[in-house]
Amino acid sequence: MAGSVEGRIGGALAGNDIRVTYENGGIRGRFGGALTGKDVNLFFDGAVLRGRWGGAIVGKDLYFAISGNEGRGRMGGEVVGWDIALAQSGDQITGRIGGTISGADLRLTAAGGRLTGRIGGDFVGKDCNLQVDGVPSLVAAALAAMVYYQLHLDSSSSASASS
Repeated sequence: MAGSVEGRIGGALAGNDIRVTYENGGIRGRFGGALTGKDVNLFFDGAVLRGRWGGAIVGKDLYFAISGNEGRGRMGGEVVGWDIALAQSGDQITGRIGGTISGADLRLTAAGGRLTGRIGGDFVGKDCNLQVDGVPSLVAAALAAMVYYQLHLDSSSSASASS
C-alpha cells in the first residue's frame, strides 16, 4: 500500500509543512523547512506506528498503538515527552496530547482525502490542513500531533533562549 500526507500545521508564519510518503509500512519524509526541518523515519505495521523524527541524536521518538477506533502512545521520550490519546467516531477525530496542564486538545475532521481542524485552543492552537492519500486517518492525526508537539518544543526553546 502506498500513500502520502502533505500539508501544513499552523499558519504561514508560525507553522510547519509536512510531506511524507507511505510505502510498505515505512513513513518517510520531512516536516518544517529545508534548513530547520526534521526528517521523519517511522514504520506502521497496521496496529503500531513507531520510529523517530529529527535524527538519531537530537531526534524524538513516537510510539502510537491503534486498537479499533482508538490510539494511545507517547511522543518525545519517556521522561520528557507527551502522551497521545486519540479516538475516531465517523469522520471526527478527537483527543488530547500532553498532560492536563501542558498539552493540547485535538479536534479534526477526516473527510474527502483531507484532515482538517484544530490542535490546541482557539487562541494558542494551530490549524491542521493536510491532504491524506492511502494513510489511515488515526495515523495521519498522530503525524499532525507530532508536528504540533515539535512546534511546541521549538517555541518553548525560543522563549527560554530569549529570557
